[in-house]
Amino acid sequence: MFSNVRIEKLILSNYRNHKFLKLELKKNIILICGENGSGKTNILESISLITSSSGLKKTNLTEIISSNLKGPIELFGVNLIFSINNKRMKIGLGLKKNTNGLKKIINVEGLKTKKKLDQYFSIFWITPKMTFLFQNSREERRNFIDQMICSIDFSFKKFLLMYEKYKSERIKILKKWNKKSGEWLFLIEKKLAATGIIICDARRKFIKQLNFYLGDLDSSFHSLEIELSGELDLLLLKKPAIEVEDFFLKKLKENRSKDTLSGRTNFSANKTDFIVLNKNYKREAKNHSTGEQKVIIFLMIFSFMKILKNQKDLKILFLLDDVFSFLDKNFILRVLDQLNKLKIQTWLTDVSGDWIMKKDKFKSIIDKINIDE
Repeated sequence: MFSNVRIEKLILSNYRNHKFLKLELKKNIILICGENGSGKTNILESISLITSSSGLKKTNLTEIISSNLKGPIELFGVNLIFSINNKRMKIGLGLKKNTNGLKKIINVEGLKTKKKLDQYFSIFWITPKMTFLFQNSREERRNFIDQMICSIDFSFKKFLLMYEKYKSERIKILKKWNKKSGEWLFLIEKKLAATGIIICDARRKFIKQLNFYLGDLDSSFHSLEIELSGELDLLLLKKPAIEVEDFFLKKLKENRSKDTLSGRTNFSANKTDFIVLNKNYKREAKNHSTGEQKVIIFLMIFSFMKILKNQKDLKILFLLDDVFSFLDKNFILRVLDQLNKLKIQTWLTDVSGDWIMKKDKFKSIIDKINIDE
């Protein structure tokens, strides 16, 4: 299946260091070049904010406004023209002041919308920080997997948001506990447990797919296998989901006093982690060299691409920030070749990108844009 979404035009106004930038795109691969500090990553960030609250930089909204903006906040904006299933859609991102600071405003065809745009398409990104995935926190590894799942299952993000909402509601009830709260607390815990098991099961099924394609890759690392290490994840391998849900509900009840004191949910579906094992050497990815770890991460991306290939209605964009600096060039060419075959519009950043434009195969499919010029 081919991706049916692409950006045809992007306009930035007073966005970080870009006072005004207009890009018109025609090809599948967009290579943004420029010296360090020229604002290459800022362009990718502006796209990522369309479907994400904080984008690929996990930024505060106050930081994305140009420091040189002297006029009203309405002079700030991100405006894009998308082609989705061969239909054009104008999407704008602006900011509005509220009591808490700034609020993001999304317009579709000039009209303000509260709809989540990730129901139309998804955006997947890789940043340099992700190459240290096995040294990063458990939360960052989990988010890496969850981002992939969200790219192919739009309902998964909804369950993640519902889960966080129920967790927050439960803690509020515990902190304001009285005799009348018991029934409401039990109802919230039931919802929390049910949603948590849906999330765990979705992760389990996705990891199973990744492992299938990892074993199918032509690589010296074809003995790789991913495992989820959370207690609920391990139980789901042995017991029916309804039994695991009951176990989760029981743990929530047992931990009420503990959770009240700590102000957090100590036993949770989001306590999981994933480990990548090299079965030949019987060691985890975190014990491989830094270079090998980076290859392992991109082998996971290759497997993800294989999953994308089998999607019935593929609507996804890829943002690859500064990947040339930490990957072997031949490996990068393989990645680009796969993305082009899937017709996934891919945005890349590099200082020059000259070496890739020397490849005849890629000249015809790459829009090279030098923002220093």
